[in-house]
Amino acid sequence: RPVDPEGRILAGAHLFGREARPVREEDQGYVTSAGYSPTFGHDLGLGFLKAGPDRHGEIVRLVDEMRGVETLCEVTGPVVYDPEGGRMRG
Repeated sequence: RPVDPEGRILAGAHLFGREARPVREEDQGYVTSAGYSPTFGHDLGLGFLKAGPDRHGEIVRLVDEMRGVETLCEVTGPVVYDPEGGRMRG
């Protein structure tokens, strides 16, 4: 999820450490799909990130050089809405 709700997340963008240079050698993954969530009021994305499950809560930098987008993002689990399933069982 973007740290700033106005931040954009785009499919195909690459992921880097927060302070890493956006170069191939420091690439840590990429976004496979993204879209706007009316429930949360900002973009959400799914992707592949090196050691992703161990990095929940970490801030990474999304970079899309082709579209001129750079966004700080928080790494979260794949289920961000009702992860305990209470709504489904309620």
